[in-house]
Amino acid sequence: MRKAKKKPIKPATLVLILSNIANEAAVTLAEMFPPGAACLITASNFYQSFKGGICINRFSSSHITINGNKITPAEITGVISTISNFFPQEFYYIQPADREYVCAEMNALFTYFLHELNCEKLNPPSIRSFAGLSMHKIEWIKKVQDLHIPIWPVLLKNATYVNTENAKGVSTLKCTIICGVIDGDEPPRAIRDYMHTLQQAFCMPYLTCFFIKTNGNNYHLADVLTIPDISSLLNRKAIVDYFLKNN
Repeated sequence: MRKAKKKPIKPATLVLILSNIANEAAVTLAEMFPPGAACLITASNFYQSFKGGICINRFSSSHITINGNKITPAEITGVISTISNFFPQEFYYIQPADREYVCAEMNALFTYFLHELNCEKLNPPSIRSFAGLSMHKIEWIKKVQDLHIPIWPVLLKNATYVNTENAKGVSTLKCTIICGVIDGDEPPRAIRDYMHTLQQAFCMPYLTCFFIKTNGNNYHLADVLTIPDISSLLNRKAIVDYFLKNN
């Protein structure tokens, strides 16, 4: 009698990591998950890592192939986007004359795909980015003002933003919050309060903020980043722990 072939056991967790081949930390991040629980997708490996058709009117019944495994969107339990979008030069296997068009189509497809996925996302996409708000500084400043968080003065010269963070008598403090947990050294209480307020207001599981400290020990928000920085080992560990605990 022939022995029935055993079907491969699908992992309970399937996290998609969107990145590019220049980000070596993305490979390390994927390897920190249990075997088969994370899949790295870049524009340069589409022909190997991501295949299938997306049903616009019946998204839940779409069938896609991730690294050779056929799945439905419901089986994807998380997304980590470490890029804002794909770039034409990443599609090296496409004819040069067609790369701009192909890139634009893939960016549009993944923007839709990420919006439709019903899973944990770090960070949720916007119409301009795979990860987070992708707001211009002037845009997020307006929102932060309503939160009563002090903002470092913005200087525009000929409509171009001028960095004034290197002014004398000030120092910069960087702080990252991942799903409610502040990473790294314990910051001052004022910074902790600001970070939790910002995370709740922007509805972003991941935020990195830069604050300017003046001589009077006052802190002013200077910048907000929503694309996860996975170059930090602490950040990678916090991200993996979060997704494994919530799947």
